[in-house]
Amino acid sequence: MESMRVHISLVDTPRIPSQGQVSPPPEPPRIAAPTRRAGRLLRLVISWQRCGSGSELRVQITGDLDAATAPVLSEALIRARRDLRTVQGAVGIMLDLCAVPFLGAGGMHVIANAHNDCAADGLRLRVVAQHLAVTRPLTLTGLDRLLDLRPTPSR
Repeated sequence: MESMRVHISLVDTPRIPSQGQVSPPPEPPRIAAPTRRAGRLLRLVISWQRCGSGSELRVQITGDLDAATAPVLSEALIRARRDLRTVQGAVGIMLDLCAVPFLGAGGMHVIANAHNDCAADGLRLRVVAQHLAVTRPLTLTGLDRLLDLRPTPSR
């Protein structure tokens, strides 16, 4: 099995300039390089966003989330939790699965572990999913009752 590393770059929330100062143009979210694993492609986009009580890290996934690609997400979520501990006002992670067409047992295992790890760190994990191919397995396994599962990324 080949070894693989995922590089995650965090984007700071743009600051509002004082009167008379010019702010630089906002940077687009940084995209981790697409990663091939067992012939499948998983793309991660990591960005900060404001929410009601602070800031959260948004991890947006594109591609099948199964046993072959779940380790990529696991590593990304471990790094995200580590980074969140150092950010004042950070409240948690929003895992956006709206562009995931398939969720397998390996992906559900990573999500359940991330939920438990976030709770242990005093952070929340919100999961956003719309496709029946993603929400149905979460419902059948009972994970929908454990997770903060939403159909849209509303705050």
